[in-house]
Amino acid sequence: MRRRNLFWLLLGACVLVALLVLALMPSEKMLGQIIKIVYLHGALSRAGMLGFAAAGVVAGVYLIHPRPATIRWALALLLSGWGFWVAHFLVSMPATRLTWGPWIAWGEPRVTMTLHIAAAGLVVMGVSALVKEPKFTAVAIALLALAIAVMAVRTGVLRHPLDPIGTSPSTTLRAFYLALLLPVIASMFLIACRLAAGKLNPEMAQ
Repeated sequence: MRRRNLFWLLLGACVLVALLVLALMPSEKMLGQIIKIVYLHGALSRAGMLGFAAAGVVAGVYLIHPRPATIRWALALLLSGWGFWVAHFLVSMPATRLTWGPWIAWGEPRVTMTLHIAAAGLVVMGVSALVKEPKFTAVAIALLALAIAVMAVRTGVLRHPLDPIGTSPSTTLRAFYLALLLPVIASMFLIACRLAAGKLNPEMAQ
C-alpha cells in the first residue's frame, strides 16, 4: 500500500510539473500557443523511444543472464514505452490539424514510421503473451528495439522538421522543452517500475 501511494504521489508530481511547464511556456512567433502541443508531442515521442531502447537493452541482459525480474522489466519498459509512443501520436493529431490542415499527415514518412512502430510493438506484446516463453520474448523485444533504432535513423522527412526543438534559435524554448522532457521521461519510468513490481506476465517468469 505504501509503495502504491508513493507511485501515485510521484506520478502526480510529474504530471503537475509538466502541466506547469506547459502553462508557463511562452508562445512561438510562427506557431503561437500551438508550440505547447508540439513540444508535448516531442517529449512523449522521446520518452517512448527511450522506453523501447531501454526494453531492448534489458532484454539483451536477460539473454546473457536470465532472471525472472529482468524479463519483467523488459516487458514493463516495452509496455510503458509503447503507451507513451501511442500518446505522442494522439497528441500530434491536433497539432497536425492546426498547422497543416489534416488530422493525420498520411504522406509524411515519420508518421508512417510512427504507425509501423506502434503496430510492431503491439504484435510483439501480443505474441509474447500467447507464447509465454521468456527467451522468445527477450529476443523479440531486442530485435524490435534494434529495428526501431534503424527506422529512426533511416526514415526521412517531407514537411516534418527532423529536429525542430534542437535547432530552435530560442534558448528559452529549448530550456522549457528540457523542463518538460524530464517529468515526462520520469513518468514513463515510474509506470514501467510499477508494471515490473506488479509482476507483469508472472507466467513468463516461472
